[in-house]
Amino acid sequence: MIERLRKGHAAGLAGLLLLTPIPGLAQDGATLLEENCAGCHAPGENGALSRIAGQRKSPEGWLMTIVRMRLFHGMEIDNDVQSQLVHYLADTQGLAPSETEGYRYILEREPAVVEEIDAPLGEMCSRCHSGARVALQRRTQDEWDLHIDFHVGQWPTLEYQALGRDREWLKIAREEVVPMLAEKYPFETEAWSTWQSAEKSDANGTWVFTTRLPSKGEAYGTLEVSGETQPYTVAGTLKTANGDEFAVSGKLNVYTGYEWRANIEIGGTTYRQVLAMSEDGSTVSGRQFLHAEDSLGAAFKAVKAGDGPAIAGVVPSTLAAGEATTVQIVGTDLSSIDLSGAVVASGGTANAYGAAIELSPDAGTDGTVSIAAGDASDKDGLAVYSHIDSLKVEPEFGVARVGGGGGSAGKVPARFDAVGYWNGPDGQAGTEDDVRIGIIPATWSVAAFNEEAEVLKDVEHAGEMDTSLGIFMPAVAGPNPERPFSTNNAGNLKVVATNGDVSGEGQLIVTVQRWNDPPIR
Repeated sequence: MIERLRKGHAAGLAGLLLLTPIPGLAQDGATLLEENCAGCHAPGENGALSRIAGQRKSPEGWLMTIVRMRLFHGMEIDNDVQSQLVHYLADTQGLAPSETEGYRYILEREPAVVEEIDAPLGEMCSRCHSGARVALQRRTQDEWDLHIDFHVGQWPTLEYQALGRDREWLKIAREEVVPMLAEKYPFETEAWSTWQSAEKSDANGTWVFTTRLPSKGEAYGTLEVSGETQPYTVAGTLKTANGDEFAVSGKLNVYTGYEWRANIEIGGTTYRQVLAMSEDGSTVSGRQFLHAEDSLGAAFKAVKAGDGPAIAGVVPSTLAAGEATTVQIVGTDLSSIDLSGAVVASGGTANAYGAAIELSPDAGTDGTVSIAAGDASDKDGLAVYSHIDSLKVEPEFGVARVGGGGGSAGKVPARFDAVGYWNGPDGQAGTEDDVRIGIIPATWSVAAFNEEAEVLKDVEHAGEMDTSLGIFMPAVAGPNPERPFSTNNAGNLKVVATNGDVSGEGQLIVTVQRWNDPPIR
């Protein structure tokens, strides 16, 4: 098992081990903690185990800690017990919802976030891992200080690495960074105390959702969550914008009263959901991605039935003017729907996903549509366009990784969207008053980003772009004898999206494998 953990895909590792069944909780969490951890972690005067008692983390954070104990310290623990411990620690020493805000992208494995971490944390911490990984922990000042010792002991060469050897690394860490971390990310907070005493919402019930599938575009559906013990059972239906329908099934665990982690199958393909329930339990949002490849995913939002009118979104969310069409207003308790904006509604029918509305956008129409149902609203939830003034590629900077070729790391593709804009009141593209239309169809291609990429023939060797989906699949890893010095298939590419006579550009770096890919990067 240890060897399998070493070689496994990190997202798969988190997905697997965070969903291991909890067989009846035969023992309480405190007992399991004592039995499995007290052999190395001595109890203090209050009986709490050293090191463990002074930390709070996300479910993934606690999972990484336990797996590290297994890999480097020979800890022997069954997966079901490990799952119970992760639950117990996340529930009793986790993070409040407000404490994860602004950093959830790292839990959701969002592939296109570029962090900007100020000094000294940028040099001290983010030269090896994300700044979000630091921000998703809470420790006492003593624990932050011991955390420095841990780094020196675990990675003794770090003082000789770039951004370490040119300064008094250890002195700065102890005298500047530890006090800063203790103040910025303290163990005891009002947010956590309040959340511990708050009544937690139940995930069981019917949820109506919107999302996007990598190869099928916008989609919506229902999830029925049921069960008395975790993991809960998830079942439902997903429909794409073009009418394809797929069965949905899977398992769900909820940590800390709001951290939603599910593995689900949609039409035979397994997806991973890393979501957060709102504090009142009426909505859940985050990111859903392919379990086998976390770079291919999209935002996911769901509203819960039974809590009054609620709107999750509109599918499709962008609509070319000039043709009568039907859009799905995705939500619950939508007995009365009001539309205002660039369309005329000619009828509608309630269904299990909300309501299907027949629209007549006039040719030449440009504008947004706001939707309201009781107290629920989705301002500018639908855009109708007859023309596009400018086009942007999102993300504007992406990364793909070569892989395969007999190695343990597979290819990591990159996915792009074409987003249309109107110029806005000033009539100029690329200014602050531009109006976002939304994701629109485009034809995709790649070109050499600069002269060096042209000389090295990066377009020829780095991989292939799907011309309709905007998904770039990198080439195989390993030496390529057709390139200078038999270098690998890395590249620096320009990503081009075109719709009619309007185009937009982004950048794609095709680079080497990521060999160490933990649940929190």
